[in-house]
Amino acid sequence: METTENESPLKDCRSIPDLWFPDATLVLRAENTLFRVYPGILSTRSTVFGDMIAVPQPAQPEGETLDGHPVVFMHDSAAEVEVFLRALYDSSYFMPPPTPMDVPSITGIMRLAHKYDVPYLFRRALTHLETHFPTTLLDFMLNMKSCRGLTLGSVHDNLITIHAASEVGATWLLPSAYYSTCTFSVQELLTPNQSWAALSIDQQQTCLAAQAKLSRATARIFRFLRDIPAPGCSSMATCQASISEAQDTLENRIDRELDTNPLAFNLKKTAAKLCGLCRHLATERCTEAQDLFWQSLPGMLGLSTWDDLRRKRGEVLDADG
Repeated sequence: METTENESPLKDCRSIPDLWFPDATLVLRAENTLFRVYPGILSTRSTVFGDMIAVPQPAQPEGETLDGHPVVFMHDSAAEVEVFLRALYDSSYFMPPPTPMDVPSITGIMRLAHKYDVPYLFRRALTHLETHFPTTLLDFMLNMKSCRGLTLGSVHDNLITIHAASEVGATWLLPSAYYSTCTFSVQELLTPNQSWAALSIDQQQTCLAAQAKLSRATARIFRFLRDIPAPGCSSMATCQASISEAQDTLENRIDRELDTNPLAFNLKKTAAKLCGLCRHLATERCTEAQDLFWQSLPGMLGLSTWDDLRRKRGEVLDADG
């Protein structure tokens, strides 16, 4: 943060009414948006702002001033600064989960809470993101039930989560975020957009390489269908026909497009047509295949094991402050 120099004139800037307190003495500028806020609240909740405010301001600041107060420029997007300040000044704006909040706002608050050292907001943002990008297969599968088709979330939300989570070291969010990203086609990922461009080259390469790995995983995960009908099946012809139908559906899906969502198979639809013995075996084998895939997912992405990622999560979320 610094006082502004060589920026567009203040008259060209806009202010946010809810974050413009006329008697406040601190003016922040992000891009061409101004915020006039009370420094005491910032200094008590953020060590970074506290240190800045504690430094006496020069009698005649070299940068721009407003009503005699220096304008402090923040090298952050106006949208992120707005949601960050709203979370600080309005306790009802950013409530803990399950109160819903959109992903761009969550990642914006998370980034700036990490950057400006506001631990409670940082942890709250992380717990919000975990509702979208969980670390357990059970929670991930529950999220999938609310999605239509084979794609998960939105391209933009998934990509900004990869970028922001990597930046703040929340690596345990990345397996779900990368998986969700890879459910979209290469064309959808490469469509010119700022969220893709914001990724590092390594992150972009991880996305593209993961698509091929997930496509191969889709073919592997359904090998359990070969075990059906089960020995002792009481309806061999019916069960065989149901499994053949499921295999044909999967093969058509894979042939039609690069299938990068190996967890999307609807076993219940197939299992309903099987005898009790085959249904039990199919459920057991499918669960085993999905568990094995989920455990291998971080390694596919060049990340640590789930145990290491969850250990890191505990260190961050259980930290004092």
